[in-house]
Amino acid sequence: MNALATDAELDALRTRADDVIDPLVRSLVAAPGAAGPLLGALFATDDVPTGDDRLRTLFEAIPAVPIQDRARVEEGQRLFQLYGPELLLILGCYALPAAYAAGDGVQVIHRARRLGDDAKRRLCETAQMVLNVMSPGGLEPNGIGTRAANKVRVMHALVRHHVRTQTTPAPWPTTLGEPINQEDLVGTLLTFSVLALDGLRKIGAPLTRDEELGYLEVWRHVGRLLGIDTALVPSDVGEAEKLAVRIGRRQIRPTAEGKELTHQLTRAVNALFPINGYGVSLMHFFLDESAFGVDLAEILDLPAANWTRTLVRARAGHKRFVLRWLNRIPGARARRRALARYFAQQLILLQRPDRQMPFLIPAGYLTAWRLRPPSGAA
Repeated sequence: MNALATDAELDALRTRADDVIDPLVRSLVAAPGAAGPLLGALFATDDVPTGDDRLRTLFEAIPAVPIQDRARVEEGQRLFQLYGPELLLILGCYALPAAYAAGDGVQVIHRARRLGDDAKRRLCETAQMVLNVMSPGGLEPNGIGTRAANKVRVMHALVRHHVRTQTTPAPWPTTLGEPINQEDLVGTLLTFSVLALDGLRKIGAPLTRDEELGYLEVWRHVGRLLGIDTALVPSDVGEAEKLAVRIGRRQIRPTAEGKELTHQLTRAVNALFPINGYGVSLMHFFLDESAFGVDLAEILDLPAANWTRTLVRARAGHKRFVLRWLNRIPGARARRRALARYFAQQLILLQRPDRQMPFLIPAGYLTAWRLRPPSGAA
């Protein structure tokens, strides 16, 4: 199977999930509802929990995945070091809502919701994973990014079991394939890679081919850690963009679940800005013309942008002007100050409802991005 899989091949991938971890979950967590406490233990810590023998068994079963192209991975991580605040902004305003537009995949997210604060929690946890895999050395065998990806893989398997054994409001429909199947996984991976690069281009970031390939390579490696079929994940940015469009054509459609989750996320993003409606206008900026080739804002029923759309466009124009000079002034890229650090700062200071601190950020990032840690943080 090549990267540009046919519809028949993608249909077959909807019947596959995780051949390594799923059988273990079925044997270790046999009773309906038994996955709940294990999921609770996973979410209770930002690191890998070790207090439950069943969880330990699941983590030990995950095979080691060596880095195939270390130079490219490091290039991708350096791009994140340069544009980290912008990429966190793109995550909340573009990548996460785009995942809600996948009509089949969003059904799992909707069923697996935990609490009414799930939008804020999901934003925090997803941003933490991105920070972990993009940290220097994070994808080494016991690096913080590898541990985070392993944790997500176990979480996926537990959520699959939970969704399969749920009987309310109705049993999982077999027409949707396996919950969190291979097509859904690679589609989500493309939102973190292809859409992130598209978002950087939208704000005028001058990306080199090596930087784009490096950023894609980081997520290719993360895909292998998550158990995604390696034959499905493209190694070329152009192929990745074409595959995103193909999966989008198959999966993107309006759903009540996608709209509900988007409205919850919109409230969480909008609350991070002091001007009412600015977050919504930012989301329109990225979603109106998406890398999937469709207007995601319309599909997700995003609230209409208010007068702040003018501010967003003006800010984007200024950002493009400044970013154009990064490659023209010697040393400017290394000395650059983050242009989207307000969003990143608010996200860092955001407290989860359980009062756990949302982020662990390398000290070098805090300095380079001119951010301050939460009160009391080391």
